[in-house]
This record gives sequence, C-alpha cells and structure tokens, in this order.
Amino acid sequence: MATVKTTLNIDSEIMQSIKLIAVTKNKTQAEIINKFLKQGVINETKITENNTLEDRLDKNLNLKLMKNNINKKPKRSFEELIGSIKTKKPVNTAKLINEVRKGE
Repeated sequence: MATVKTTLNIDSEIMQSIKLIAVTKNKTQAEIINKFLKQGVINETKITENNTLEDRLDKNLNLKLMKNNINKKPKRSFEELIGSIKTKKPVNTAKLINEVRKGE
C-alpha cells in the first residue's frame, strides 16, 4: 500500500484516544488512523477495500466525474479569461474572494 504524507488538524480528544488505542494494540498512530479512515470511507461509500480503483469510480459518480476531469487540459488559459466578464461597476476580486472564503 502506497502512503501519502499529509498534515491534518485533529481534535485533541480524538488524538488522545488514538494514542491510547495505538499503545493498547501495539500499533502506530498512523496504522490506527488509517484503519479508522478506511472504515469510514467504506461506511460512507459502500466501497470495500477489495474493490479496484475502477470499481470504486464506477460505484461513485462524483469520483467518476473527478477522474474524467483530472487529466483534461483546460480549454482556455487563465490569461485568456482575464477581462472576459464585463461589469457596470469596478469589482475588487480579492475582497470578493475573501468574503466567499469567510462565508459572507
């Protein structure tokens, strides 16, 4: 199984529980977290660990759509889109993006 190194912000109480479980079962925290995440994915998607990637994509429409778009080259470059939308008043895009991120 290939792994990916990542950073997550995990609730401190959950992390304490993971540490206790890992010590009790003589496993690493990463092994415990992977097991729980895998079970969560199986429960959420009804996809088992025995399914191939193609099986998983076929069973999950969102994943299938994402796979179809991953390697597609955009039809237009970002530079071509600049100025393509006309507004009556000037727009502060940085301010709008920050408002969207904040949920305003």
